[in-house]
Amino acid sequence: MTATANIKAGALTLIPEIRFDNAKNQVFTDSDGAPTKSAGQFVIAAVYAF
Repeated sequence: MTATANIKAGALTLIPEIRFDNAKNQVFTDSDGAPTKSAGQFVIAAVYAF
């Protein structure tokens, strides 16, 4: 599942994204390096148009 938004302020656009992934097998790792079946990420992009 991915949730994305566009936040505009003049020529600047911020694009935050939250993503959650799930798998049948343990294909991801947690912060300790242990295998897990799910993962979550957050990223933000900044786009300036001139």
